[in-house]
Amino acid sequence: MSRKSLIFLSLNEFNFEIIKKYLKINKLDDLKKISENINFTVSEEDYEKLEPWIQWPSIYTGKTALEHNIFRLGDIVKYKENTIFDEIEDLGFSVGAIGSMNLDNKLKNPKYFISDPWTEAKSDNSFWSKLIQKTISSLVKKNSSLRVSFFELISFALIFFKFAKFRNYKDYFFLFFTGFRYKWRNALFLDLLLNDIHLDYFQKNKPNFSNIFFNGIAHIQHHYLFNSK
Repeated sequence: MSRKSLIFLSLNEFNFEIIKKYLKINKLDDLKKISENINFTVSEEDYEKLEPWIQWPSIYTGKTALEHNIFRLGDIVKYKENTIFDEIEDLGFSVGAIGSMNLDNKLKNPKYFISDPWTEAKSDNSFWSKLIQKTISSLVKKNSSLRVSFFELISFALIFFKFAKFRNYKDYFFLFFTGFRYKWRNALFLDLLLNDIHLDYFQKNKPNFSNIFFNGIAHIQHHYLFNSK
């Protein structure tokens, strides 16, 4: 009997109170369905413990901030106990993860693993995963800097033409060229590419459990929230 697959979709700092203002747009039908089927969980009450690099480990471990003691990006590599990813693998299911914030790779045999740009976790052993992790990490850390090396440009081009879905080229071109004026669209460009990478990995490797992490909305909220209507 074939096993079904479950995708754990991580939308970083996704504020549905704000998103609801945009749900009348037809293209956001999927978000409307999600917003109508939300189960709320209890979070930390102290403001300083509400940072996403603290909250996501709480989701992975099922522990409070004080219990898991992870308060900085990358601190997860010091955490010795299992996360939900390890527990699922130990139950005999295959696991993949791309960009999961503050998650270490302790999987015995991941279908694929690409770390978030800020955590020094090892990727899986494939050429493409190593290249994606190194390139994306370098570009994201530079943020708006224009000092991109020739190697980074070539690497990003290779990744793009390997994984970007042809049906999305129109959206890529729109986001790229308008991104010179509206910088926030660069974050959406990257999220779209990560989505295509995940679809490629997911369809080829067929894991039972897969996580894909998107950070574009968090970037937009941080920099442009008060510029919107």
